[in-house]
Amino acid sequence: MPKISVQEWFNSPLGQYLFSLEYEYISPVVIDTFGFYAIQMGNFDIDFLNQSRIPHKYSLNSNCSDLMSSNDALPFDESSVDLLIAPHILEHMSEPYELLKEIHRILMPEGRLIITGFNPMSFWGLKKLLSFDINYPWNTKFISLHKIKEWLPIIGFEMIEGKMGCYMPPIQQASWIHKIKTIEKLGDRWWPMLGGFYFIVIQKKVHGMTPIRPSWNKKLLKTPVYTPQKSKTSKVKL
Repeated sequence: MPKISVQEWFNSPLGQYLFSLEYEYISPVVIDTFGFYAIQMGNFDIDFLNQSRIPHKYSLNSNCSDLMSSNDALPFDESSVDLLIAPHILEHMSEPYELLKEIHRILMPEGRLIITGFNPMSFWGLKKLLSFDINYPWNTKFISLHKIKEWLPIIGFEMIEGKMGCYMPPIQQASWIHKIKTIEKLGDRWWPMLGGFYFIVIQKKVHGMTPIRPSWNKKLLKTPVYTPQKSKTSKVKL
């Protein structure tokens, strides 16, 4: 069994540094996306939706490996969600392609999906290849950006924005992270496809259809599987 959980790793110096970069990339897209319903997937302490102006926000608070099986579906109606954020979710899934199809089902026409994932073509991917570490993230599947871009048009998605980040080697010492984080600017310029993670913004395309906004009185969830929390982002436990 892994000694370090997903949450523990993201609370480590390296995990916190990676999440800070992803937050910088994700926030402008979140601020610029409008609609009625937004969802963040994953068991993470960081709230990527905290700057969203979308009125109804939910967090799918679930252990990623059990999030969806071949007989299950996300508990939301078809074409009901305007924005969905999936940070480091696909690499946990046994069938990531099927999850993307399910996300496509619940997104509104022109709805946005934000994905982050570990890049196998990087120092991070090299460590995973050479390491026998059973802890997160080395025990997950690093899915290449090329593979995801192959899936998108088949499902009915279009990539509208993308970027990589975290060009430094995956070291956990906070002092070294602080010393070499200037490598980010060099990586962006000289080796932009070799970042430790990728960030992509995807849009649902439905040809020949005019987007129809959902009714305020329409229920988002198929069944009452959540309890609204005091925080601005409600938690949904699967």
